[in-house]
Amino acid sequence: MMKKMILAATIVGGMAAGFSGQAVAAHHAPPPGGCGMMGGPGGFGMPFLGNVQLTAAQHKKLKAILQDSHPDFHADMDKEHQLHKQIQDLLATPGKVDESQIVGLQQQITQIHQQHEAARLQTAIRIHDILTTDQLNQIRETQDKVASLHEQLRALTAPPAPDDAKK
Repeated sequence: MMKKMILAATIVGGMAAGFSGQAVAAHHAPPPGGCGMMGGPGGFGMPFLGNVQLTAAQHKKLKAILQDSHPDFHADMDKEHQLHKQIQDLLATPGKVDESQIVGLQQQITQIHQQHEAARLQTAIRIHDILTTDQLNQIRETQDKVASLHEQLRALTAPPAPDDAKK
């Protein structure tokens, strides 16, 4: 039973990694045309930075931050792909599966993800530090409006409550 669960999780995880690899690369790639307006939602932990008017000095600082904070995600994605392939190879080999090897490979994948998240957050902190109080308030207001809209969408699309009167 445990082997089947690990196999299923690895297959699903491998497929998800394959599908999300391009999204991760796109998410961490510098925006088209330089720093611009951050290339859309989700940019380096400041998803609504595109709605804020930056000064020329802020644009210059932002560009420098993004250039400094751009690790080699393609190499990490290749490494992660190889780790997933090793897991798949272990699961496709006849005989008893060495679960400790799989756990070790999973830990390496988790470490890559943690490093990416830490780098993303450090970039977001550096971006935060170049923004004014008014700009941060504007971002907060946009976040609140979007959260409210998401909540309204969830309420509108939620299934109807079970009708207890029919029991």
